[in-house]
Amino acid sequence: MLEYEAECNQAADGNLFMTDASKILVVDDEAVIRELLTDILTDEGYAVETVSNGPAALKLLSESDGYVLLFTDIMMPEMDGIRLIREAKKVRPSLIPVVMTGFATLETARAAVKEGAYDYVLKPFSLSEIKLAVMNAFERHHLTNENARLLELTELFLISERIAGIRNERELFDFVLKAALDRVGAARGSLMLTTPDGEFLEIAASEGLPPEVTKDLVKMGGSISGWVAKNVRPLLVEDIESAPEVAEIVRRHQGASFVSVPLERKPPLDGDSAGPARNGSEVLAVLNVSEKRSGSKFTEGDLKILSIVANHAAAAIENVRLIQDIEKAHLATLQSMALLLEARDPYTHGHSQRVTEYSILLARELGMSEQELDTLRVGAQFHDIGKVGIPDSVLNKRERLTDDEWEMIKRHPLIGDSILEPVTFLAQGHRDLVRRHHERVDGTGYPDGLEAENVSPLVRVISVVDAYDAMSADRAYRKALSKEKIIAEFERGAGKQFDREIVQTFIRLIEKGEVNRSDSDA
Repeated sequence: MLEYEAECNQAADGNLFMTDASKILVVDDEAVIRELLTDILTDEGYAVETVSNGPAALKLLSESDGYVLLFTDIMMPEMDGIRLIREAKKVRPSLIPVVMTGFATLETARAAVKEGAYDYVLKPFSLSEIKLAVMNAFERHHLTNENARLLELTELFLISERIAGIRNERELFDFVLKAALDRVGAARGSLMLTTPDGEFLEIAASEGLPPEVTKDLVKMGGSISGWVAKNVRPLLVEDIESAPEVAEIVRRHQGASFVSVPLERKPPLDGDSAGPARNGSEVLAVLNVSEKRSGSKFTEGDLKILSIVANHAAAAIENVRLIQDIEKAHLATLQSMALLLEARDPYTHGHSQRVTEYSILLARELGMSEQELDTLRVGAQFHDIGKVGIPDSVLNKRERLTDDEWEMIKRHPLIGDSILEPVTFLAQGHRDLVRRHHERVDGTGYPDGLEAENVSPLVRVISVVDAYDAMSADRAYRKALSKEKIIAEFERGAGKQFDREIVQTFIRLIEKGEVNRSDSDA
């Protein structure tokens, strides 16, 4: 947490969430009171401004956010001090009011406190009373800002931890954008990724944008986001009217104030910091936010907060992609093992690929989700990987297997499960396909003897397809079965070995010719 706080301070030049402003606004219709307070407070090192009435005070407060303390008389023409405090709090909620009056009553004190007054000074006041009131007010201001700063740091730290723990790119993009919008109170935003060729940006996550906009590619340097990516520099526009050169693009995204920050790829530790100027290829993404929910403008503080979020998001994106590369390499190794296994037996060549393809086809026909299809794509490839632990003499035996040999064959789902167990990025659903593809809906399958309610639909799919590929292929001990015999076997096994609905759907695919082993071998 200390390191994270140091990063936040550095990103904000030591001043991320507050300023050291010490401006005091004195409001009194008596000139002598205004002059006296000015002399006292300026001698103490404070910046003091004075006005004679409430409307003038509200005008100053609306034009500057540097005021910390409001000294106001209660009894004034045009607008009394109680009403001034009420209206001033709407303009500057953090303002600390101190009231002063020569007509103190319990009722006025209660009214002032109810409207948010921090202290109460009676006229005529002494020098020590004024100094004490100001000192206490600024101490409260300091503590309030420090608490707000620590709360902000804590929330940003929690966001950073959450970002670092996400391992899915899509989930990461959505979370980063949502966290950014929430932290700065924005209603619209997008996270745009650099395309592999480094020439364009494409929207990976969005909120509040028209659907047609989310499909656009943005050329590097050709828009606000493109400019941010090309120059590797954040951009804050507090008001579109002050930046007419970007007005047209901003209006397209329906925001008068916006922030865009780059998610920058960090150079390697042993890299040379010198060299050619940076270009868009060094930016992983651009984070854009617009349209404050409060209707106010974005500030430097918002920019600094988003820069911190972007910094941690960039590191997380690189980590996720690195992990994905490692996972792909690991999967490639397992795939090679599965292919080598099938090469040991000419009768099962291509078996895993066919089971995978037919399983996807059947699952689609059953209306399964894309997530379930993804599980099948990976897990089905390895469903027989446990056979690597079975001797060739048993796998390729032409004669009838002995009881011991059959028990050996029945161990391959357990062997496969143990092979995949250390592969932590594979989910339980993948391992279920390996361990349970020989379970039966009547509970007489192996290795665990599970009944239908304990076997996932994906396992029931692959068990049907695995049986089809076995029946439709030549084996060392028999020739491939005809389509009619395969269908008859499925009808005989429906409700016993196979899920009845899944079998009926698969039979329809066979009869329509969408599943045809001879076509796939041609």
